[in-house]
Amino acid sequence: MHYFNKKLVCFACTFASIFLFSCQNNVFYSDVPKNDIKIPIVSIDKTNVLDIDTISKADSNSLIPAPLKKGTEHQIVTRIQSRLMELGFMEEDKATSYFGDSTEDAIKKFERQLGLPIDGICSLEVYSNLMSKNAPTYEVKRGYQGDDIKILQQQLYELSYLLYEDDVNGFFGKKTETAVTEMQKSNNLDPTGTINLNTLNFLYSENVKAYTITNKSDPSIIKTYQIKLRDLGYYFGECNGFYGDDFRMAVRIYQLNNSQLSDGFIGPSTKFSLDSKYARPFSMFIGQRSQNVKLVQERLVALNYLEESQAKGYYGEFTAQAVALFQQNNGLEVTGAVNGETNRVLNSDEAIPSEEGPIKFVRDFVIDTIEIQKRLAQTQNIGNVEDLLKVSMLKLGCKYVWGSRGPNTFDCSGFVFWCLNQVGVSVNYMTTYNWRFCTQFERVEKFEDLIPGDLLVINGHMGIVSENETIVDASSSNGKVVHRDLDEWWRERFIIGFRIFSEDGQITEG
Repeated sequence: MHYFNKKLVCFACTFASIFLFSCQNNVFYSDVPKNDIKIPIVSIDKTNVLDIDTISKADSNSLIPAPLKKGTEHQIVTRIQSRLMELGFMEEDKATSYFGDSTEDAIKKFERQLGLPIDGICSLEVYSNLMSKNAPTYEVKRGYQGDDIKILQQQLYELSYLLYEDDVNGFFGKKTETAVTEMQKSNNLDPTGTINLNTLNFLYSENVKAYTITNKSDPSIIKTYQIKLRDLGYYFGECNGFYGDDFRMAVRIYQLNNSQLSDGFIGPSTKFSLDSKYARPFSMFIGQRSQNVKLVQERLVALNYLEESQAKGYYGEFTAQAVALFQQNNGLEVTGAVNGETNRVLNSDEAIPSEEGPIKFVRDFVIDTIEIQKRLAQTQNIGNVEDLLKVSMLKLGCKYVWGSRGPNTFDCSGFVFWCLNQVGVSVNYMTTYNWRFCTQFERVEKFEDLIPGDLLVINGHMGIVSENETIVDASSSNGKVVHRDLDEWWRERFIIGFRIFSEDGQITEG
């Protein structure tokens, strides 16, 4: 018995020595179920990250490297990302096993919420709090700062509660608090001035009410947008801060030409569009079909340049020739296309009508149709589905940065915007939310009808449908532009799709 006790003591000492040595060199988490943290288990293995093949075969007790940080690849990262998304610290996306920039940023926001040192590393303490039933949901308030605050301010700016671009600065100050309070009041939320998960979700929902610039708005704000529309060639009245019929018509025409809902009021989407450097100036040429074209045609009819039967909303050869004759008679450059200056003169009291009557026959044409088409071809370089897919694949691996529009960093809608413009499809920048209401392209209402080259929009995310039932998108959870399967995860969240190119290679119309 004495001999047995002596051996037992010797074994215990040896085990303790191994335990201490192991803890000095390696720390591993047990792959634990939600809301349950086990004691770190001992391992003499000095490998800090398990082999990927081993991970795929591992059972629920596989060892997990600790602390978890950027660059780690492990199945538990999927659980961490899912939990961060559930609590509102990470954008909704398909969770992955890779701990990248987006996961690090989300952990930093969670650490900020807990009042812990902000390093973006998922330590045992952070993991324990994250998986706890009492884990806090996302919340920001006055005094906070960070990139996420800037993104929220951008949404408030887009909804017109923050009125100036300079207010989008990443610091949650008094102006932001006031904007949040006003947004909450307008949407029947508790006006706390704090953005919690409820306010956050509502802020990006379809039901959120925006501050719309109307005839009841501050005259100085109205004047700001009168000047913008005048410079873009849409408004020709006095910039006096009065929201009259002529200004509302100018807003409507701008909206028609920039993929906005044409209601004549400057709502969040229109305001965001007008404030961006991508606001499209007035331009109209052969091949376009819209209510905007019809308005120009009706004016040409009134000035005796075009037959009433030709005013159907399609900008064809007769309309181009009527415009060319108008330009010739009014001392403008004869192009057969309508730019801002032609539109201004056309709608002015000084517009000179045609004494010869409307154009009726080929021999009356002022400018050769082939010449107009050549000029158009020189200013347009339109690609096709194949070009769009090639361009999207060129940017695989580029870093995901929320709010970025390229050329080397993107968020999801910025990636789509950049790709379309690279293949000659002129589109105004829109957030994922605003894409839902786009009127520029043909809509695809059913998931199963999507084909390569289509755009796919889900709640808070979008991408470009590729070949063999795949999609290319700027993924927040992967932290980069990826090419992945178009699986049930996308089907379940599908909202709308857009067909950019028709079967004959032409750009579709909404």
